[in-house]
Order: sequence, then C-alpha cells, then structure tokens
Amino acid sequence: MARIRTIKPEFFTSLTIADLTPEQRLTFIGLWTHCDDEGRCVDDARLIKAAVWPLDDRTAADVEADLRALTESSLITRYTLNRKPYMTVNGWREHQRINRPTPSKLPAPDQADSTPEPPLTSKDEDSPSAHAQLSEDSRPERNREQGKEQGTGNRDSSSGPAPAAPDPAPERDDVERLCTHLADRIAANGSKRPTITKAWRTAARLMLDKDGRTEEQVHGAIDWCQNSEFWRSNVLSMSKLRDKYDTLRLQAARPATGSNVVPIGAASGAARPSTTDQRVAAGMDLAARLRAEEAAQ
Repeated sequence: MARIRTIKPEFFTSLTIADLTPEQRLTFIGLWTHCDDEGRCVDDARLIKAAVWPLDDRTAADVEADLRALTESSLITRYTLNRKPYMTVNGWREHQRINRPTPSKLPAPDQADSTPEPPLTSKDEDSPSAHAQLSEDSRPERNREQGKEQGTGNRDSSSGPAPAAPDPAPERDDVERLCTHLADRIAANGSKRPTITKAWRTAARLMLDKDGRTEEQVHGAIDWCQNSEFWRSNVLSMSKLRDKYDTLRLQAARPATGSNVVPIGAASGAARPSTTDQRVAAGMDLAARLRAEEAAQ
C-alpha cells in the first residue's frame, strides 16, 4: 500500500544522491512510499518493481541493480532472518515524521541472522545526508560476490577460500576485450587479477547494447578510472563501472584545475551544451587518449 511521505530539499544537492543514476534515485524515493511506517519492507525486487515501476518498461533485474547501488551508497540496509530477506531505509526516523505510525510487522535489522561487515565502498563524508545516516550493513551475499570479482571479501576460515568459477561460455569478442582490459588494469594497479565472471560479461554487454556505449568509450572510462580517486575508494568491477559510468564521464570532463564546473563555452554568448553533448565530448577525449596510448605501444 502506497503511503504519503516527505522529501527534503537537501536531497537534490546531496553528493551521495548525485552519484546515483536518475533511475536509482527514483527507486530510492519509491521505496519510501513502499516501506512501512518504520522504513522496512520485504527485500524482493519483483515486489518493488510492481510498486514503484508498475507502468514502465523496467524489469525486476533492473530494480535489483538499483537496490545494489543503494546498498553500496549506504542508503538502505539489506538483511535476512530465518532465510527471509528484508530491507530498511537508513536514517528513516530522522527524515520521516509520521503521525501515529503503525508498528512494523517485519523484523528490525538488529534481529538479523548475522551482522554483515562494513561496506567495501566509501561515500563522501562532507555530503549532506538525504535519508542516509547509518553506515551500510551489506548483505553477505553481495560481499561474497564482490570478493569473487576483486579477490577479497568474506571467507569462512573453516572452509577455506572459494574462488569464483570462470564463465565457460564467452559471449562476444567485444565483451571479452572489455572484461580482459578491466581485469588487466586491476592487476596492474597492484591488486590480485580478478576472475572474469558471467556478471562481468553481462554488465559489459548491457553497457554496449542497452546503455548505448561504444567499446572505445568503455575502454577510455576504464583507463581514466585507473588514475582517479574513484579507483582508490571503490572495489571496481564491471557492474560497478556500469553503475557509475555517467558520474565518471562527467568527472572526466571537468577541467584539470579541479573545478566542479564544466565549461559552457569560451564566448559569453555561447550556447550551453546539453548533458549529452558533454558526455559525447568526454567520450571523444577519452577515445583520443586511448588511441594515442595504443599508437605509442
């Protein structure tokens, strides 16, 4: 049942929210109306898709990707009790003032089967919080998945390491080139070379086929990431690269002086370029640098 909720103006200027795609932001807002009066709901992407995206051409898999991004940004907490999945919106009581709230029938996060470890990603400490005050308690399943991709993560000391099995059926040459490129860059950056999994190939294929990225643009984004602060503060995977692609593209387009403002033209009367134009220009710049590096080798 949908509920009336409030939204603060600070939501739109939060750096944490700015790192999300528009779809992920709308899923987050939709969770507020979907959750009960204590900010909890059943963790099932199918139910959330039906409640938040009933008339849009989005799948439960798309919504699940949104939920993972929200978890990595410490905006929601996902947990299990008796093998049943639940989630809660972090900082709920500080940001939602509900008159005569109905007590939740769902368990609280402190009743979860186990206490997940801290998140593997970091978020801006100076950003204004928008419905996010508590630190992330990520699901053990997600931590294990990230551990498989990066060579780290939760491991049961009694059973020993459980490396990810390689995907036996490569999809396409362009997908393989992207995955191999990212894995090589991770290894060159001093980390253990990750195993290329099916999840990696799926994310690469979606960037090319669904998101409209060119192979050259994704190669350029990988190269730019390696020399950026993003690489040092995130456990990088192909899925993470896809989730943060637009943010990375805008960061790569910023001036070298470190300003947060993207130039809008040398002449005072110059027309302001659209966001799409900025992304295309950044992609062309990254592609040119990539071609120059290949020619120098």
